[in-house]
Amino acid sequence: MKKKLPYNFINIIKPSLRRTAGGMLISPDRGDILLCFTTGNYFNEGHKERLMIYLDNGISVFSGRQYHCDPRRCARDSVNLVSHAHFDHVPSSFNGSVICSEITGAVAGERTGTRLQVAECADVEMLDSGHVPGSTMFLIRGERQVLYTGDLCTRTKYFSPGAKPVKAHTLVIESTFGRDKYVFPPTGETVKSMRDWAEDNAAKDLHSVIYAYTFGKAQEVLAAMSGFDLYATVPIIKMNSILTRFGHSFGARPVPDEPAGPAVIVSSSAGRNDPKVKKYLAAGARTASVSGWAVDAGHRYAARVDTAFPLSDHADYDELMEFTRQVGPEVVYTFHGSDKQLARDIREKLGIEASALRKGHLTLSHFM
Repeated sequence: MKKKLPYNFINIIKPSLRRTAGGMLISPDRGDILLCFTTGNYFNEGHKERLMIYLDNGISVFSGRQYHCDPRRCARDSVNLVSHAHFDHVPSSFNGSVICSEITGAVAGERTGTRLQVAECADVEMLDSGHVPGSTMFLIRGERQVLYTGDLCTRTKYFSPGAKPVKAHTLVIESTFGRDKYVFPPTGETVKSMRDWAEDNAAKDLHSVIYAYTFGKAQEVLAAMSGFDLYATVPIIKMNSILTRFGHSFGARPVPDEPAGPAVIVSSSAGRNDPKVKKYLAAGARTASVSGWAVDAGHRYAARVDTAFPLSDHADYDELMEFTRQVGPEVVYTFHGSDKQLARDIREKLGIEASALRKGHLTLSHFM
């Protein structure tokens, strides 16, 4: 049904065919896919397109029209879906409109200095992914519904009840912690450990410096440490001010010029070089990292901190498996992190067809 042809095969195909920015060659009268420029795969024009998923400009989904999930650059002739505003998910250029939440639009716009053109699409439903404020999963409707998770977390947080599974034919799921050794303790247990640590430090007249990502993790830490004398570095304070517009409140103040009584300071890892944070460190402050990678025994040494707490904004292995089971898809595609391991376990433990997405790999199992 398909055959590999030279990349320059396009030169001898009839000129009425249209090439999209996503690298697909489209028949204008029926919308049939004839050639994928990314892979060189060629399809008979008689095929009626159903579903195709591949890695190119983010994760591309072709289901009657072209969708780019978390694209590196927005394409005018595609539907561009941006799941959240972490730098590794925000496009580097905005040549077209995007579908995202209001919070994602505001944070991404502030971070890139670009005013995003936010649009809607009747065939796309946005669902809370529980990862960071404003993060969304996308349910792409069609004959075969596709659920793209982006980064997700199923645990309850101050801003979200966690990602909830919905039924879909095809699941495209992140696999950051897709190995069975990555199972996190209950959030309440981790938060108690963090608070006990800070209280012990204060009893010794020591400051506590907690390193966390500027957007998402820092705010979760501030919410968890409510009641302490809280301070945060300037980038986190700026991020808090954006989120305040959407009803969030954190109660943290800018780090003062001189260390006073015992306090909790939340900073990104780059904040180690902040002159004010350096004063606290010089005064003997204890340091901690907050990350899912804290499950690894060597994490605190790699992060150069006194201790580490396994508080993550991603789903752990058990949560990824259970989420997949409840979605009940016919096929699963994993991406990022331990993608091969998670795909293998989904096949072997859940009995669901699964594979890791790879560059140049075009999924065809539901195309025929």
